[in-house]
Amino acid sequence: MRHRNRNLYRGRHWVTLFGLAVLLPAVSLGLLALRAYRGERIREQYQRRERQQQILRLLENDLSNWILSHRESTDIAGSSFAFEVRQNRIFFPHFRVYLSPDHRREAEIRLPGPELKLWQEAQSMELRGARPAAAMEAYRKLLSRSSPLSSWARLALLRLSLQRGGLSDAAAWLERIQEQDQEFMTESGIPVRVAAALLLIEHKGIFPPQKTADFLARTLSDLADGQWQLNAAQWSYYARDIGAALDSAPDLQASTLAAANFLDSFAGAIHEVLALDQSLEWNQDRLFAARPLPHLQAVVAVFPGKDRDTGRILADGELVREAQSRLNALTAAEDFEGRMEISDGGIQPGAGSLTAFPFLEASFFERNQTLWRSYIRRYFLFYATALLLLGAGAGLFFTYRAVAREVEVSRMKSGFVSSVSHEFRTPLSAIEALLERLESGKVRDEEMLQRYYRASRQEVQRLTRMVNQLLDFARLEEGRAEFSREIIDLNQLAVEAIQSFRNLGFGERLLDALDMEGQLTVSVDKSAVYQCIHNLIDNALKYSPKESPVTVRTGWQEGRAFLQVKDQGPGVPPAEQSKIFEQFYRAGGTDAGGVQGAGIGLALVKRVMEAHGGGVTLESHPGEGSRFQLNFPGDANK
Repeated sequence: MRHRNRNLYRGRHWVTLFGLAVLLPAVSLGLLALRAYRGERIREQYQRRERQQQILRLLENDLSNWILSHRESTDIAGSSFAFEVRQNRIFFPHFRVYLSPDHRREAEIRLPGPELKLWQEAQSMELRGARPAAAMEAYRKLLSRSSPLSSWARLALLRLSLQRGGLSDAAAWLERIQEQDQEFMTESGIPVRVAAALLLIEHKGIFPPQKTADFLARTLSDLADGQWQLNAAQWSYYARDIGAALDSAPDLQASTLAAANFLDSFAGAIHEVLALDQSLEWNQDRLFAARPLPHLQAVVAVFPGKDRDTGRILADGELVREAQSRLNALTAAEDFEGRMEISDGGIQPGAGSLTAFPFLEASFFERNQTLWRSYIRRYFLFYATALLLLGAGAGLFFTYRAVAREVEVSRMKSGFVSSVSHEFRTPLSAIEALLERLESGKVRDEEMLQRYYRASRQEVQRLTRMVNQLLDFARLEEGRAEFSREIIDLNQLAVEAIQSFRNLGFGERLLDALDMEGQLTVSVDKSAVYQCIHNLIDNALKYSPKESPVTVRTGWQEGRAFLQVKDQGPGVPPAEQSKIFEQFYRAGGTDAGGVQGAGIGLALVKRVMEAHGGGVTLESHPGEGSRFQLNFPGDANK
């Protein structure tokens, strides 16, 4: 007990020393590393925010330069349109179209009195239902005049010719209108050529289709090129009517229809654009102002000027693509990437906006392809410390297990020494007592002398077997055991072992159920296997009640010979069955059931059988006894 307590104290001493020398410094280092990691993390986040803000400033500068490059551009590809702001009106130079909140006309047409009188007389004749020839004659009087009335008269003559079905006259008037009336407008503000095109559409089928199509195509092309200054409503109305009536030139139709739709949609945003232009008046140092137009899916930019302000309509997708391209270039060397999009009104967490473009939102994310590198760089100290702590914890755990194992082995060794000492002392005491009786000379009867000699010899043999077991086990543990294999009959070997116990007075308890139908031959070391059988029978007899039988059985199973020893003892608890074959271990404690033993018998059986290529198994249930089975190598023959 004192030796066991000393071992326990020594084991606890090593565990405590390991904790103080390794685990405590590792924990301290881990806490310091965690604190350093948190500080490094905060510093990295601050530096990253600083870099992101710098990138946003550079991006804003690049986008501003890109927007300014469109200021004087005349390219109107796609949905990019240039406009001017004049006296609370928006003017599109390419189409010569203007928009204003009140949609007022650009100018009134003023006519001299005599010419106006002739025009009114011709109109009056037509309204009174006079003969078409008379009305046409009245309109011809105005053709010599170099005034807008000449264009109006040719348009009226074209209309009357189409009504009368005079195709030749109509063709002549149409040709003269195309040549001479390019710039003139009617009294209601319709370009004369556009009015002529509308007349052809109204009388479609009377005029030759090819000539009609050619005239409509030229008129629509001039309208798209801004030949006449109109308001947006007029331009859209004329473009749609002429484009719908035109059967050829699908590209021209599509582009003109798209422009008409744009102008109609832009008319709803005129107040926003004018308000954006007026915002420049109180901040003249601004280079431009920009605002999104969601219903147009576009962005409007207004640039202040001395005489007039200019503006540009850009598709919002084009602006986002340009911003994304420039942001990708700015973040190419960073460990994060950005994404640009039009804001829906609220800035998301972790996103930033641009001062000149408050409707643009930039979000930043860590790059997926360099994630492992950033993790290694960022968390190296943290993970190294975690591994150190894990290693220290594992070391402490295994040290504790090793110390606990050593303590257990020390305990078993102490029990083994105590048991072996007791086992040795019993035969030695018996031998000493017998020798004392013989030396005293008091025993003179020959029969009694022989009994004393036989008893002494049995105790010596018992002691010899114990010493041989210890020596055999030591050789097996050290790998020095050498077996001399021979072909033997397993049944015969079992009979010899059983007979040895019957000679000791256990004949009534030992039963055999040997397979005698065939010869069970095995290639083994006879003395070693005999010792294994002897140990199993000896354990069964010792750990069973005195009157309970012990059965030895042999047989053949799955091509292998086996030998079983079954008793009716208390059995081995399930928790101890995996330890029963360990050295120095005894089920139920050192003094199991009052039965003395060294705890090496079953360990020796296991080592011997494994050295032969076989094994030993145990089947036991508490209160129902145990069954040990020796399984021999597969080269046995039946």
